[in-house]
Amino acid sequence: MSYPLWGETPTEPYSGFPPDVGARLRPLVPGLARSAVEAVRRRAEAHGPSLEPGDAQAWHELIASAAYAFVDRVEGDLPLGGPTGVTEEFRAFGADEARGGRTLELLHAGMRTAVAIAWRRLAVTDTFTRRDVVVLGEALFAFQEELTTAAAEGHAEVRRTEGELRERARSLLLEALLDGADAASVPSLARAARWRVPERVAVAILLPEGRAWAPAPPSDILVDTERDDPHAVVPDPDGPGRTRLLGRALRGCTAVLGPSVVPARTPVSLARARQLADLVRAGVVPGGGVVRWGDHLSTLLLARDTDLVAELARERLAPMAELPPPQRDRMADTLLAWLESGFNANEAADRLRVHPQTVRYRIRRLDELFGPRMREPGARFELELVLRARRLLGPLEST
Repeated sequence: MSYPLWGETPTEPYSGFPPDVGARLRPLVPGLARSAVEAVRRRAEAHGPSLEPGDAQAWHELIASAAYAFVDRVEGDLPLGGPTGVTEEFRAFGADEARGGRTLELLHAGMRTAVAIAWRRLAVTDTFTRRDVVVLGEALFAFQEELTTAAAEGHAEVRRTEGELRERARSLLLEALLDGADAASVPSLARAARWRVPERVAVAILLPEGRAWAPAPPSDILVDTERDDPHAVVPDPDGPGRTRLLGRALRGCTAVLGPSVVPARTPVSLARARQLADLVRAGVVPGGGVVRWGDHLSTLLLARDTDLVAELARERLAPMAELPPPQRDRMADTLLAWLESGFNANEAADRLRVHPQTVRYRIRRLDELFGPRMREPGARFELELVLRARRLLGPLEST
């Protein structure tokens, strides 16, 4: 009989054994299975609850089945590869572990223990030569790899399928929320998506800042990057640290966050976020990071009806209409800084980065143009309103 040298991979790892090898190995199986189950039990207790009696029995049957299958392989001169009863059994086991939300750590612990025990017992027995032990060891490790690979494939297939189903469920849930679905239908969609329905949500419009953009949000944020306007539904947007978390998770884009609403009013948050996103795209509102709707209410108000704001600007800024455009811009900036500073020329000068005397000169000129109306409360309010709009949207009075 010709054996491969140690370290070589046998071309037929289950061939060429003595005729009585199965009879000599079979009595080792019960003790080997018990020891492997004990290793699984210890590993389970180290990471969580103890094995239930039924689970321990299932593990014993699985490992014993593998051990007897190995004996059958070396006894029956069966080739390695292709689906067999035991490989399909391990594939099904891996799939069941995935469905239960478990990893294959316990399986690896049990298989490593079983192989180690078998190897030690083969090495100390007088019934096998050293060459027998070498070849049996090679076959044993090849068999372990075959079974753990089958379990891993079953586990991965279920995880992949479940992942696809979960992503589909999350997509349906996202669309339902954005479309204002009936509140009664949301809980069932959320359960399918494994998503806890929060008390408040906000919609974020996502504006990528470059081509290399791969968002990695937490699992509780629903994201759709396939639309023309990628967006996300953010639960509990006002919670501590949520803005910072969202900024990190969606790095590489500007997240324009709408107002916080109850889930039934998600379409309202979407509409508000889109309004603000239009201003970010136009450069009216600076982008970068998380841009919150609540921080730009006055800008949104002024930009809501630009025709109306332009008409008000033409009416209220008419005294400056005859000034040359550069001078008109300087006077408008000075008047706004003066109003925002509470008529304080020094503070207005700091805002404009000019000398206070320059501000006082311009204010005297503005007094000549506007007269006492410039200091009337109602007129001041309207002037500041149109001047703020002018700063945001440009010289509306000339449109």
